[in-house]
Amino acid sequence: MGIIARQAFWNTVLTTAGMALGFLNMALLFPKYLTSDEFGFTRLVVSISVIGAQVAQVGAESTVIRYFPYFKDRTNAHRGLFGLVLMITTTTAVVAMAIVASMQEAFAAWFGDASGLYQQAGMIVLPLLLAEVWFITLRGIGRAVHRSVAPTFAREFLLRVLQTLLIVLHATQGIAFEWFLILYAGTFLVTTLVVAWDLWRAGELVLGLGRIRIPRRMRRSMSRYAMFTFGSGLAVVVVGNVDQVMIGAMLADGLSYVAYYAVALFMASVVMIPARALVLPTLPIMAEAWRMRDMTRLAMLYGRTARVQLVLALYIMVGIWACIDQVFEFLAPEYAPGKEVLLVLGAANVINLSTGLSGGLVSTSRAYWFDAVSGLAYLVLNIVLDYVFILRWGMMGAAWSSLVALLIVLAWRLLFLRRRFGLWPYDKRTAMILLVGAITAGCVGVLPTFGPVWVDLLLRGCVVTVVFWSLVGVFNLDQDIIGAIPYWKRTQDGASGTVK
Repeated sequence: MGIIARQAFWNTVLTTAGMALGFLNMALLFPKYLTSDEFGFTRLVVSISVIGAQVAQVGAESTVIRYFPYFKDRTNAHRGLFGLVLMITTTTAVVAMAIVASMQEAFAAWFGDASGLYQQAGMIVLPLLLAEVWFITLRGIGRAVHRSVAPTFAREFLLRVLQTLLIVLHATQGIAFEWFLILYAGTFLVTTLVVAWDLWRAGELVLGLGRIRIPRRMRRSMSRYAMFTFGSGLAVVVVGNVDQVMIGAMLADGLSYVAYYAVALFMASVVMIPARALVLPTLPIMAEAWRMRDMTRLAMLYGRTARVQLVLALYIMVGIWACIDQVFEFLAPEYAPGKEVLLVLGAANVINLSTGLSGGLVSTSRAYWFDAVSGLAYLVLNIVLDYVFILRWGMMGAAWSSLVALLIVLAWRLLFLRRRFGLWPYDKRTAMILLVGAITAGCVGVLPTFGPVWVDLLLRGCVVTVVFWSLVGVFNLDQDIIGAIPYWKRTQDGASGTVK
């Protein structure tokens, strides 16, 4: 198995294991052993740091991946590219930290509640922001030199292991929340250091600042590309975090509602697992098809990814809907409003996946500028709708804002691809997949309760699995999934032969 196939395999394994640990932490341990204010505060400071870091890294991650082939020269420290990128992002991170620090009093007023947690401990966001900027930059360097496993291990798996141990320590030893926060920030710093150590051990963490040579034309190209990818990347990462920040700022007792929303948001993100498995092997194929102007292949990839993702997303979403009451029994009663939020956000994720890799099609085409434009439009629309909807419907308004903004931008992207390139992902099989989901949901809706909660969960999951996949077979919808597995395996193995 080649290097790309190995990395895809380990990235999938680590991401899946990380999701299981994340569910343990986010849905069970943190809500149980922290007050809703404390839990909400941890999610709020992470959201602020993620937003700040995405702004501060100024598109560096995508840019270093895109332009690394032009600088690749290990004996000459890759002509100083990595040192230049780290110097720029460290500088912008320090500026971002200074701005956040100067706004401490304003943030304390915006996010203030009876607990006064932000006033007391809000500065913990500063090391989190720095760790996030460095992590994003190092992750980009790692991906450029084909070392993508370490960042996935560090952030998807190790971070959650450390946080599991931390919350267990808090529960058993009763450490003060102030020390808990310091150790919590430390988990992010540790994972960043792990990525740096992996690059150093591989001999790739070379700065070469004295060897920086970038022609003027290349500088303009890199700056332009960084600007466009900054816009699209910012929207993808920031939207869910913006919801939590605005909930914390706009609602009375906002930190508690941030906690409720965060649990629902994480559970809804489980629906997105199929996309993670498809993106890595498929995007290079799309890029090559665009280069060859192979529209037949692009149309096939577009339709197949849309159908496969919709089948898998509907299966996961119907399973969540079938077990939602049982899952929330493990949480404190005040988390119950998160059920409706989970369903709305889950529906948004299903709709998103139903468009296949439309975002990848745009970003790998010559019209990659549209990815940035639509991404920024999505972000602005989400913020505006958040403000209006949260004022009217509270926490549920944030969920509806995400759904409505996503629908508008996805429709825009679909129409753009159809009018510009004649590409469309849907056919009659799409309607059949939706029918399978509706029939399965209807069957689950009439199920009685099966005794203890664990037994109920297991039996409901079995019913969803048997009914859904039986119908998939009856309607002959499984051929896309069966056909996709060897196709992606072949493309991974084929691609791996070019990287040694």
